[in-house]
Amino acid sequence: MKELLVPDNIAPPTGTYSHGMKVTCKHLIFVAGQIPIDKDGKFVGIDPSDPRRNPIDLETQVRQTLLNVKAVLEKGGATMKDIVRLDSYVVMSAMNEYKTIGRRVKREVLEGAEPPGATIFVGGLMMTHSLIEISAIAAID
Repeated sequence: MKELLVPDNIAPPTGTYSHGMKVTCKHLIFVAGQIPIDKDGKFVGIDPSDPRRNPIDLETQVRQTLLNVKAVLEKGGATMKDIVRLDSYVVMSAMNEYKTIGRRVKREVLEGAEPPGATIFVGGLMMTHSLIEISAIAAID
């Protein structure tokens, strides 16, 4: 069972998240940081003919990363609506673009779920062609 925590004595959330969630469940699923790689192990959102890999399509990368999270959850018997924490790590060079694209794609792929979490802007990620990495925790009964 999940209950959104919406205190009336603080400002409402400014994005696609909730302030908190109370959870009673039988199982937790922890999803490792996912990056924008397709099932064939290829980065999405980049032009392979460009040795510098520029420009990178952030929207395509966010969507693929969330779909990878979804695939892990489904393997464990969960859905996107079962997410109780979602953390996004975004390369600083994509910060302004992410503020609009990230919210829109998250709303679409999360199917209306607004789990608590954080968006952290970082200098870089382990995989240099990735502008985003997303980890999640889901709870199922």
